[in-house]
Amino acid sequence: MRQGRSHGRHRLVRGIWRTARRLAAFKTWPPLDHYKRPLFAYGKAIHDNCERRAHFDAGQYVEAWGDAGHRAGYCLYKMGCKGPVAFQNCPNVRWNEGTNWPIGCGHPCLGCSEPAFWDRMTPFYAHLPGIPGYAAGSHIDTIGMAAVVGVGAVFAGHGVIQILKRVGNKPEPIEPKPSKGDPS
Repeated sequence: MRQGRSHGRHRLVRGIWRTARRLAAFKTWPPLDHYKRPLFAYGKAIHDNCERRAHFDAGQYVEAWGDAGHRAGYCLYKMGCKGPVAFQNCPNVRWNEGTNWPIGCGHPCLGCSEPAFWDRMTPFYAHLPGIPGYAAGSHIDTIGMAAVVGVGAVFAGHGVIQILKRVGNKPEPIEPKPSKGDPS
């Protein structure tokens, strides 16, 4: 590994190379986002490819640096991660010649690839309000209990209906048929 290599230069060179190859092959620019950045590098939120995304969806967050959730790899959103609103290919390309990236080593994304980064993404260690899906799994026990009660009510209702059908449709008692040798 070369000394003094910038974390972004490798990604920048790769992006320029991909753009040049597309221009040479297809004579067109790659699809661009509304900031005129190529979608292959800026088309998905960091959040969409993050290895901690499942913890976000489950409502499992790091509450303090070094806590059990931090050591277990929980979502860094509450610690200031800007991944839900930052668009870059860091999770795929990684930094330092592909060895790792900030979230992979326990630091939140700062959203450095976004326009107006210093104005929109600071303070760095405070979470952004109003992110859809935040705490999506925090009430899972309540939802689970409601589902159990709902299914139980459906089964109870079905049982009551079946009992009422049987009570209302009592069959007529069957009279025994006289046998062939019976004088009656």
